[in-house]
Amino acid sequence: MHIDVAFTPAEVQNIAAKVCLVVDVIRATSTLAVIASRRPDRLLITPTVQKAVKFAAQQAVHPVLCGERGGLAPEGFDYGNSPREFTDVDLTGKTVVFTSSNGARAIADVHLAPAVLLASFLNAGAAVEAALTRAYRDHLDVLVVCAGRDEKFAIDDAYCAGYLISLLLGLIPADKTFTLGEGGQAALALVGYFRDAEKLLRESGAGQAVIEIGLEEDIPFLLQKDLLTAVPTLQTRDQSPVDYPFTLLI
Repeated sequence: MHIDVAFTPAEVQNIAAKVCLVVDVIRATSTLAVIASRRPDRLLITPTVQKAVKFAAQQAVHPVLCGERGGLAPEGFDYGNSPREFTDVDLTGKTVVFTSSNGARAIADVHLAPAVLLASFLNAGAAVEAALTRAYRDHLDVLVVCAGRDEKFAIDDAYCAGYLISLLLGLIPADKTFTLGEGGQAALALVGYFRDAEKLLRESGAGQAVIEIGLEEDIPFLLQKDLLTAVPTLQTRDQSPVDYPFTLLI
């Protein structure tokens, strides 16, 4: 098994042989883990506001629209992209449509992989365990895919990727062999170098943007490790049912 990190979706190659763990820690994959934990009837993710609005207009029962542009909820949306917004929201039986600037695009970029799972600090343990189980079952490699910021490297995603890699390596049985790519090694080194995760996230570009729009409290919230066991997973036609499925509107 080969384990690696792509610091932007553009770096992903040979996707047909990979389990992809997508990370947009500030904030899409963190928020989506909370949404999935609220057990909506359907969760749909789209990279564009237009597709979200068009889908909503076609439904007899209006879905819950959530997500962001510029960090805040687009006009007419029910919720934004703060994970704290959804902790007490009852989504049972509801259809949720989500869009975001970076995370939703990254998910769409890797949707042809045999398995796409969404990871964050909030569901890190469950996410890496699910990814490793799928990789061993289907003889696949594991790739952590950072959403990045405006299609460029984002240190917050890279740091979270390094943490996920550390968990993955700790779960591999002693009798199993693996190789760790250079991206994975670099992400792991970031975790060893930066001791104050909250300071790093606050000073990142995404962290500064969240602070500027008055949602500073999102940062310590999304740094909670293993708060959730929900792992949003792309549901495909040839895949058996998954616990926390989402579908893609592209």
